[in-house]
Amino acid sequence: MKRLFAFGCSFTNYAWPSYADFLGCEFDKYENWGFPGFGNRAIAERVAECHAKNNFNKDDTVLVQWTSHTRNDFHTFKEIEYSKDKFTHGWFRPTNKIGWKTQGNIFGGGNLELNYDSKWINNFWDEYSYFMYSMNEILLTQGLLDSTSCKWRMITISDIAKLGSDTPVTAGETVNNNKKTAWGEKPEFNCYRETIFEGKYKDNWLEPLGNFAWSRPSDLYMFRGPNDPEPYQDFHPSNKHHYDYMTEVVCPSLGLTNYNNTKQQSMYEKITRLKKQNEDFISFEESIIHDTPHKGYIGF
Repeated sequence: MKRLFAFGCSFTNYAWPSYADFLGCEFDKYENWGFPGFGNRAIAERVAECHAKNNFNKDDTVLVQWTSHTRNDFHTFKEIEYSKDKFTHGWFRPTNKIGWKTQGNIFGGGNLELNYDSKWINNFWDEYSYFMYSMNEILLTQGLLDSTSCKWRMITISDIAKLGSDTPVTAGETVNNNKKTAWGEKPEFNCYRETIFEGKYKDNWLEPLGNFAWSRPSDLYMFRGPNDPEPYQDFHPSNKHHYDYMTEVVCPSLGLTNYNNTKQQSMYEKITRLKKQNEDFISFEESIIHDTPHKGYIGF
């Protein structure tokens, strides 16, 4: 049996199908373990959890999409409620009672007001330490996947070594590839570059998904809800971005056929139609829930 397991944040499991969801149509069994807001700790630990439950083997394919180092994850089986809005994407896990608690960037989305005050930042946050955590999590995950003989590939949103400097923030901002890098700021981290991104694992890394999408800005989605004074741009890859990324980047790397099957084409066309019918993010999201087999949170 051919199985596909995908891991990541909202760039792998979001309000509309991702590259992984499209690719899943090629496999006998497919599970998407991604979730909006996940940081690299949660992503790495869920790879381990999934392996414990499914025992990855030589017939499996595993895709791991890493995110920003500026995220903090923790898990609890306690019942903790989170608000349900367009930033938390509560429809994935309607009660948000147990599981990984994560709200994306420590410094964005209301986190500084709700979760991380100045005392926490002063005591626990250090950019280089959090980058180191991510490197260790990636390295450990590579070792685990290598030991199972499965076929695996890794993806980042942008160039992870650029510490977010190549990530656009506003519609008018262009991607800047000339800012600082972790290797330049912290030369002792070059041991990670050599071990993780070069040598034996070099061919396991795919083009960054975010950079792929942002280089095609005309395909980004625009939304305008009933309470939005102006339309706004969503910097997550659109349906077309994901479809093209699957076709142009992921499939060739995995040696899969370079044509798209009927299920993939049908899903792509349906999402394209639904977007034309829905200008508001929430209505678009809800129409996808009802009209496609898009799945939400799985795992502990």
